Amino acid sequence: MKKYSSILLFFCFAVITNLDISAQETLFVDAGPDMTATCASGGCVNITASYQQTFETISEVYTVESIPYNPPFPFSGLANSLNPNIDDAWSNVDNLPFDFCFFGELKQQFQVGSNGVIRLDVDPSDTGVNSNAWPFTADLPNNAVEALAEANVFTPVHDIDPTESSTEEIGYEVIGTSPNRALVVSYFEVPMFSGSCNSLLATHMAVFYEYSNTIDIYIRDKPSCPTWNSGSAALGIQNDDGTIAYVPPGRNTSDSPWATNNEAWRFRPDGVETSSFEWVDDTGTVIGTTPTLNVCVSGPEVFTARVTYTNTCNGDIVVLEDTVSVTTTANFSVDLGPDIDTCDTSDIILNGDSGTPGFTYEWFRNGVSQGPPTIDDTTFTVMAPNSDTYSVEVVDPTDPTCVVGDSVNVNFRPQPVIASPPMDLFVCDNGSGSGDFDLTENDDDVLGAQDPAEFDNITYHTSQVDANSGNSPIPNPDMYSFTGTQLEIFVRIENNSGTCFATASFFIAYTQVSIGALTTLEICDDDGTVSLDLAMLKDDEALNGLDPLEYSVSYHASQADADTPSGAFPNPYNTSMSQTIFVRVENNVNPSCFITDTFTLDIFIAPSPNTN
Repeated sequence: MKKYSSILLFFCFAVITNLDISAQETLFVDAGPDMTATCASGGCVNITASYQQTFETISEVYTVESIPYNPPFPFSGLANSLNPNIDDAWSNVDNLPFDFCFFGELKQQFQVGSNGVIRLDVDPSDTGVNSNAWPFTADLPNNAVEALAEANVFTPVHDIDPTESSTEEIGYEVIGTSPNRALVVSYFEVPMFSGSCNSLLATHMAVFYEYSNTIDIYIRDKPSCPTWNSGSAALGIQNDDGTIAYVPPGRNTSDSPWATNNEAWRFRPDGVETSSFEWVDDTGTVIGTTPTLNVCVSGPEVFTARVTYTNTCNGDIVVLEDTVSVTTTANFSVDLGPDIDTCDTSDIILNGDSGTPGFTYEWFRNGVSQGPPTIDDTTFTVMAPNSDTYSVEVVDPTDPTCVVGDSVNVNFRPQPVIASPPMDLFVCDNGSGSGDFDLTENDDDVLGAQDPAEFDNITYHTSQVDANSGNSPIPNPDMYSFTGTQLEIFVRIENNSGTCFATASFFIAYTQVSIGALTTLEICDDDGTVSLDLAMLKDDEALNGLDPLEYSVSYHASQADADTPSGAFPNPYNTSMSQTIFVRVENNVNPSCFITDTFTLDIFIAPSPNTN
């Protein structure tokens, strides 16, 4: 029967950076050594970068690989001691100083068990004496046997007893600086349980790497005690549910009893890559996305290897860069300048002057020579609209093996136009300035018959300056509102390179309409048939102060006619019956903005006098 001490478990937390973390699964990018391109190669050379790849854990897939036994950190002397002189105990919960992705879940805390286990699915109430169970004979994965089900990382798990020694250590430390920190948990010379096996000492550690989310396990000594618990031991990682585990060959419980020393294993996520690589030239232009790239220079030039790392658990991004300088052995240089995107229909003159007279120049279009080499032929005319790659090779006649060249992409872009003037847009409103405008109603007018594949970007802006620069486009042009009654909007259409554009403007406005109180119209007539000038009699009442040049009034026999509108009464209106007349007031600019009301027409017949 195992015996337990009543001493409580205490430990503290600290972060130090005095140990090296420059190796292993840390983030890095190396652009390689500086290079010199020979004249004979035309100033071209391969540059090759190396970098740490990272992968997401959402798929819950890991690779397990044997790695050289080269522990990057010490097994003893770590900053935070977990030596409570208690057997079978979980430590208190502590916080990770960095987010760790494990089986697709974000982990920010951990606990250390005295039997070689670590858990990221923590339980603050499960600490102290007899909290870390020891008996097991089952394999990983396992969610039924407590000794296995509670843990996530097994370094390995086996029954060890820190109470049988005064020199053993169980501890942890966070080493390094962001984004290359590591949590190191170590078991140093901890005796195996059972009196006959107390002289057997176990030393092993687990390393959790920031951003790469990789876990390394290093085993200096893992003895076996087959006389206790069948010598059961297991090494690997397991998800919180205890349904998926990754175990190296020969290192599960069913392989027990097993022993080893100087052994190391790496558990690396194997989902979609979360690191992306690119080469950038000295103008900031991305020129390649493969680690090895052929570049051609006519003089000293610096290239930057850039890696962007994304932590899929929290969205954090880290960008690392390194540079490599490339020069050439030629004593002259040629520079055709940056690539050319233009809407101008004029011819373009390229200048490849090396600065030294007497050199020969051969010009190429898409790699096809445009004529034999000619002395001091330093310029070449690109005829519009011939969009292609143009290059030149310059040769020093005193050294024909020394060829220096440069190339440039010339693109003649079609100039977009505003096909039709955009129409003003109106929203009927009560005057408060609310309601959404769909500015994209003008897309078709602006584009017209132009190819949408070539002119694929139409944006709307609130100033001519922004429309000219393309800055600050209205983010949701199909649902736009503003404060006020009228606003000028500027539309920009550009080609898919963003080089050529055209602009125009239109107005959006909130239109309002109201109707005055309408009174009953009473008419007395000799015979009951009346001719009414409704405009004179009722327009002022209906408009109630609205400008008659901006608003119109019409009179109808029914509500349906007033809404349509249709069947407006002529003026004058002849009738012989009392009736309800329907009145429509509409905005002349936006006829769909209208309001209706009614008034009563009462016709009375005057009495005839008796003949005296």
